[in-house]
Amino acid sequence: CAAGPASDQDRIPEPASKEFSDYWYQGTSELNRYELAQARYGELRNGDAVLVFVTEDFLTKEQVKSEGGSKGPRTSALKTNMLERFNTGIYDYSIMTSVFSPVDGSPVLKVTATVQDWCGQAFSQVNRRDGGYHLESRSYFESEGDTDTELGDAVLEDGLWNRIRTAPSTLPLGEVNMLPSVRYLRLMHKPGIAVRANAALVVKGDSSAYRMIFPSLD
Repeated sequence: CAAGPASDQDRIPEPASKEFSDYWYQGTSELNRYELAQARYGELRNGDAVLVFVTEDFLTKEQVKSEGGSKGPRTSALKTNMLERFNTGIYDYSIMTSVFSPVDGSPVLKVTATVQDWCGQAFSQVNRRDGGYHLESRSYFESEGDTDTELGDAVLEDGLWNRIRTAPSTLPLGEVNMLPSVRYLRLMHKPGIAVRANAALVVKGDSSAYRMIFPSLD
């Protein structure tokens, strides 16, 4: 696997291959279900995670699913819907993250995430505009409140699930400027900024493991 580019901005879009098209344009979705072990309040909590992958037309200006009402530019996007449910022993957590990645290998266009528990709910949205990312954050915590942040260019951790399916050879390796998963930022109450990550790909036979370490986040 060759090292990926320094940033998503440096990637050259490529047309979808026949193999990709034959799999992803059947009018169906890919469904994955996992047993979830989520660290929360000092313990691992058991839960359930479901990932749904599907292609759909996506309006690049409005950054919403195309339903025929707009004649503006659009692209074919691979969408991830990740749903996570776990119980802390007292109350439930419900988390949903959606990621929209152009299938031609262009940078992720949009990420949304919601976190709900018995205390309240929080919402985050990342949009790519003018070669960089904008983060909109809404929270019921006083220390976070409502914020809008210009992030510049970065690799999005949330987009890696899609990249593994569209172009695994372009996974960034080495030292990478990366925005951690927005659901992680929410659960850990971290600021929405990109940080340095060290990424490596470990190949063992027919399987590969992609690993990221965020030194500043321990």
